[in-house]
Amino acid sequence: MEHKSLSLEYDRGLINRILDDENMRYIVLFLYIIRNDLFRDLKDETLIESYNRVLILDEIYKANLLTFWDDEFLEIAIDLGLIKNIRTKREFEQKDQDFIIKLGEETITIEGNTVSVPADTLYMMITKKYKSINRRDFNLALTRLKSVRCEVSGIIHPFIYQISEEDYAISDDLYYILDQFGNVYQTIKIEHTVEGFSERFNEIYGKLLELIEIFDPVLNNKKPMRNTNEAIEQHKDIIEFLKEEKIGLSDKFNMGKIDKNERMFKDWYSCLTQLLNFRYKMQNIDKEIKNIKSYYSGKEKKYNYLEFIEMVSFNEDEIVNQIRDDLISLRKKIIEINDVISKLSKKQIKLLNLDFERFLIEQS
Repeated sequence: MEHKSLSLEYDRGLINRILDDENMRYIVLFLYIIRNDLFRDLKDETLIESYNRVLILDEIYKANLLTFWDDEFLEIAIDLGLIKNIRTKREFEQKDQDFIIKLGEETITIEGNTVSVPADTLYMMITKKYKSINRRDFNLALTRLKSVRCEVSGIIHPFIYQISEEDYAISDDLYYILDQFGNVYQTIKIEHTVEGFSERFNEIYGKLLELIEIFDPVLNNKKPMRNTNEAIEQHKDIIEFLKEEKIGLSDKFNMGKIDKNERMFKDWYSCLTQLLNFRYKMQNIDKEIKNIKSYYSGKEKKYNYLEFIEMVSFNEDEIVNQIRDDLISLRKKIIEINDVISKLSKKQIKLLNLDFERFLIEQS
């Protein structure tokens, strides 16, 4: 039989290739979640009627949502970002009954068996969870997904359909393929947790690098960083080791015969070495985060995304427990570091270095 429709038999590799691209992956998966988890694959007529009754209101109040929408629908709608001026269920619960709800001028609509999602709404939902996605790449991904060339027959497979000028829907073929692999919504939540953890890690690590740079920008270069790590692993004096490795540090590291028992030296040197040790620990944490991400992405990924959905859905090899336990363990390590550097400011470190440079002049 001639291959025309998207199918696992012929197109498994193609689907995984599309899902490897995070811009296309999130478009596809969020369109699936909106149809499957929010609107329950359009099998609940009462839910659809209740949704449409809210849409026709001139002003939508919190009380209206409590009247027409059930708790499960409301929870998913808030989590996805359907309500533009509410970010969490807890925030919603704290609002008064007459709080005005904003769904936006354009929002999700249902016509027959089609769930149409405006591009702006879809982009907002995705970036609520994944802030790294930019609008240009999102728009390019939308265009590519409308016509994907089959790797077997050369025909065009539409992964999504453009319903009107700005509305999109997932193709039925792709929807039912994804439906075979388990709980896509749970998988997105797991990935979002990992990515959110990674973003917070990068914020803390970025501040740490900025503080070290005040001592000397050279310390953040690749070779000095590698040599610093060697010194830490070999339990050697970091600054002396860097000098032995011919690292060109600034003049203030030429300390000559200054009295290293002086409080000023001890404060400066203690702060510097503590930050360098924190950087070493953070680099190791970064490797562990990348290892968690390798379940579903990266050059050394362990599973393609369809397999990852299946693994998470059925907690195969206790993958969900493993990811959770690893994140909890890493979180404790990061908190210990952040408790220290969060109390430091650039101004404090600059003043410390200025005081130390003045101390060097006086000593010489």
